[in-house]
Amino acid sequence: MLTQKIVSAISDAIYHRRLPPGTKLNERDIAELFEVSRTVVRQALIRLSQDRLVVVSPKRSSTVACPTFDDAYQLYQMLLVMESGVIDQLTRSISEKDLETLRAHTLKERVAFENHDHDLGDQLGRQFHSLLISFLQNDILNQIHTQLRRQEALINALYRSGFDYCQLRNEHSRLVDCLELKDGESAKALLASHYNLVIKGYKFDTAVPPEIDLKSVLGL
Repeated sequence: MLTQKIVSAISDAIYHRRLPPGTKLNERDIAELFEVSRTVVRQALIRLSQDRLVVVSPKRSSTVACPTFDDAYQLYQMLLVMESGVIDQLTRSISEKDLETLRAHTLKERVAFENHDHDLGDQLGRQFHSLLISFLQNDILNQIHTQLRRQEALINALYRSGFDYCQLRNEHSRLVDCLELKDGESAKALLASHYNLVIKGYKFDTAVPPEIDLKSVLGL
């Protein structure tokens, strides 16, 4: 319970940009803030490292992860390969109910962006891709995709600078059109263009992170 509290507080601070890439996470300081042992803090940091949110060092302070452009490129290449294969299967098997689910989801995305709620729009955007995967009802594929999406959420939270939200939203709607028409080649081309646009919206800032008041950023 205590471990999960620390995991939730740190991951939330990372995803909401209160903890920049490279920020040091001193075990002793965190233990004092949460009034727990350093062993509990270490367990929390190890769990965060499993999602690649934190880099744990046995001799130095742990730090918030600093994904590189190459990391982002390789991640999106993996997502593209995986989701392209899913599209091939969905063009043969997607049901009217699944298409209706996707249409309703893209409508929620549009409303979020029209209300300038970009955080919700980002969340719904990632969920759109997860929906595509879920339609195949393959638990192993779902697990792998979920892990990749967590890494994508980190990169997006840390480095997003200027996405064309309108174009991204429209691409999801157009992808649903392709699935409905069973046009797999156009859907895969659109997906590749989509991820290319996403990665162009990142700014990989190598600036040294400022001094952080952990108590404040962790909401304590």
